[in-house]
Amino acid sequence: MDPDEAELRMESPDAFEAFEAHQRERDSSYECSEFAASADEASSSAESGHGASGNASRRKRPAQQASAVRPFKRQKGIFNTEYLDLLNQDIDDAAQRVCWEEEVQLLKSQIGLTHWSAIEKRHFFEALSRLGKYDLPGIAARIGTKSEVEVQQYITLLQDSIKQRKSKNSRSYLEIAEYPAAVELSPQCCHAQEEAADAISVRQERREEQREQLKWGPNWDITLSLAQKLSRHVENGETLPDEALKFAQLFYLPTWLNLSERVFMNSSIPGNNWSNVDDKKPSVWATTFDDFHSLAVSITRRLVQSTLFISTSRIRAKMEFRPSTRRVVRKRDVEAAIASLNMPHNSFERWRTSARRLRLDVINEQPDGDDEDDDDNDDDDAAATGAEEEPMTYDEVEEKLSFRPETTDEEQSSDQRAWKLAALSDDASDTPDHDARAISEDDNSGQQHTEFDDRDEIDRELGEILCYAAADIRHVRSTKDALLSGIKAERRQEAQAERHDEYASYQAETYMWSILQRRPPMELPRVQEPGPVQKSNQGLDRILPWGRNWASRLEYYEEWETLNIGSGKEDEDQE
Repeated sequence: MDPDEAELRMESPDAFEAFEAHQRERDSSYECSEFAASADEASSSAESGHGASGNASRRKRPAQQASAVRPFKRQKGIFNTEYLDLLNQDIDDAAQRVCWEEEVQLLKSQIGLTHWSAIEKRHFFEALSRLGKYDLPGIAARIGTKSEVEVQQYITLLQDSIKQRKSKNSRSYLEIAEYPAAVELSPQCCHAQEEAADAISVRQERREEQREQLKWGPNWDITLSLAQKLSRHVENGETLPDEALKFAQLFYLPTWLNLSERVFMNSSIPGNNWSNVDDKKPSVWATTFDDFHSLAVSITRRLVQSTLFISTSRIRAKMEFRPSTRRVVRKRDVEAAIASLNMPHNSFERWRTSARRLRLDVINEQPDGDDEDDDDNDDDDAAATGAEEEPMTYDEVEEKLSFRPETTDEEQSSDQRAWKLAALSDDASDTPDHDARAISEDDNSGQQHTEFDDRDEIDRELGEILCYAAADIRHVRSTKDALLSGIKAERRQEAQAERHDEYASYQAETYMWSILQRRPPMELPRVQEPGPVQKSNQGLDRILPWGRNWASRLEYYEEWETLNIGSGKEDEDQE
């Protein structure tokens, strides 16, 4: 992701002030709302499972609330330069796919025949911590200048150093408390960050609107009325008001806006529903349509070029033994070109799962009856209109959208295999839901009993180890005492890590309030510094091998060594 291409970098404070003076007359349209209260209301409505889903069907459900203040409307607050600097730093980290939290001094060195610079080492350890030691292609791609073999050589060196240290019975460099953990911020601090982000977002959007107006003139924002007007111009063969609006000749713009209103921005979660964000219906900027037009043209050109190349190769190979071969592009040539570009053959599956992916509330609207029965059913229709209809489940929606057009036998067999796999995955995805409900019921019933004290938990953990351990140590008293001592030591380390994590969260929230230049609405409970980390040389790893380094005992086979595996057994079965 390039921040220059995505235009993610925010503008400077001076540019914001100049733009505010130019657009001051529009400030009244952005009203402040009670963000904290509305966010709580939004979260409760999201948990209920059904929010305002807008135009889910022609038969609309009655609106539950008609509040004048939109709870998710962005606020025009006070501009914060320090928060802008923090935002730009995070954008740079996301673009570079690294996060330099601390300045670690790494020296350049040579490992085998490979030279490693300091910046390469920083990229290596950053990628290693995020991807793990087994993702060699990912680590090499993050570094950019080292191959997978060189990355594996460095990892092997680190693993050998750990083995040598353990062979000398030396304790680890780091305790659990020294591993950095994610910090936790209070909801009040998160709300304050949202307000600061809204202030920057509103100003940035106005700046972009100004650029759009200078580029496209009055047609910079494609609303539904403007889209219908442009579509009528194209259908009637009339000249478009602006030659730059060439995308109107390729796309039927009203359909795009209807999809945004009814599908893409019509989530049952209030925060993702356009009706809870702004009073205006969704619109699309002209630059967005222009980008889609360029993308469609580029993909079409690539597809045509690949199709012509494949069809030409097929015709040439066929003409060697059949000179009368016709120079015609076949359907299979296009399918081969699509496969070579790694593109999906159709969008059936994407639309079938759109309701689940976008969290839509879909109403199964029954077809209208005959005209002669309309008079008899007027009362029923009126009652049904006033009543709230129950949305369909996602499984029911996907079942209704499982229609497939007629295909050839080969395509049908492949499609059936794909749908069988999809059905199996759906069944598998349903199982955790039942398990989750069962677990939640167990948790609720467990809350009715008194909690075990630390001694009972330690005894229970010891019993589990003795029961499931591979080694026969159940009746060895010395081993039991060692295990009990190791469990207590690990619990002390976990408690120490909890204290350090709590203090880190306190420091992070205090720092964030200083960045926001605000005081917390409630005084933060002061957390005392936990002090230096207490080292411990005890642990269960030194008593029982847990098999965490199982991958080191695997034998590597070359690809050619695995080609004939199982062929001998198949030959015997055939005989």
